[in-house]
Amino acid sequence: MRQVYAGMAAGFLLCLSSGLVAQDDLMDFFDEGAQPTTVTSAFKAGRVINVQSPQTSGKGEMNFIIAHRFGRISDGWYDLFGLDNAQMRMGLDYGLTDQLQVGVARSGFGKTLEVNAKWRVVEQKAGGGSPVSLTGYSVLMRDGLRFPEDGIQRKGVHRMSYVHQLVVARKCSPDLSLALVPSLVHRNLVGNAAQANDVGTIGAGFRYKLNNRLSVNGEYHYLLPRPVEDNFVNSLSLGLDIETGGHVFQLHITNSRGMFERAFLAETTSSWQDGDLYFGFNINRVFQVGKRR
Repeated sequence: MRQVYAGMAAGFLLCLSSGLVAQDDLMDFFDEGAQPTTVTSAFKAGRVINVQSPQTSGKGEMNFIIAHRFGRISDGWYDLFGLDNAQMRMGLDYGLTDQLQVGVARSGFGKTLEVNAKWRVVEQKAGGGSPVSLTGYSVLMRDGLRFPEDGIQRKGVHRMSYVHQLVVARKCSPDLSLALVPSLVHRNLVGNAAQANDVGTIGAGFRYKLNNRLSVNGEYHYLLPRPVEDNFVNSLSLGLDIETGGHVFQLHITNSRGMFERAFLAETTSSWQDGDLYFGFNINRVFQVGKRR
């Protein structure tokens, strides 16, 4: 698994270094002699698969996301290879501006409610300017499961967890886009003394366009060493994006059951080596509900 991350990271650094030497390579996308131009469509959806991409909803756009994650494929025929055991996440993202987005979501996994914000701080430019885009993302999550009746007093604040991310992305060519995503996860309450409240990860993602409607996507998240031991593992996901007009369908296989940041970054327990994989899909539908200008 570490080799996967090392390969993604090396590819990103190679792509970035080439951009620093010759930032005008992407001017092939545009007319010659044009002024520095914002590079768009590095990724087609707001998420690579699980993790955030640099894309934000445009001003006045509402993005409705329905995500399904089924049970373990290894459960076999009895559970129809996991299709009998589905979890769902529904979310709404709204663009306050072309760079600033806010959203809410609710996931059946842990009965978790999310409130989030995403801000594209720096945009990649062709022909001069920044060789990468920088996007910040923060999400507050509230676990809705009933507290166990074990005599331990818990409060509402113990249900809260937080994740902060920086998405560093570059469209390297008309077909290839890469991203590095460092993340910090904080949980107000953990299950036992063997789990840390604060968990750091370094993620890497890619998108490779096959044609105007299809792309292959992938992401990998490496858990940084922690002062305590636990049974959580790194998250790896591979998928296919299908664009059809106002919809983007994302089909994928992953070892992470949860679809929100705390779950797949810090609490993945299934392993690709053991064959404990989950099939899932995301459906993204964009509506223009406000004025663009």
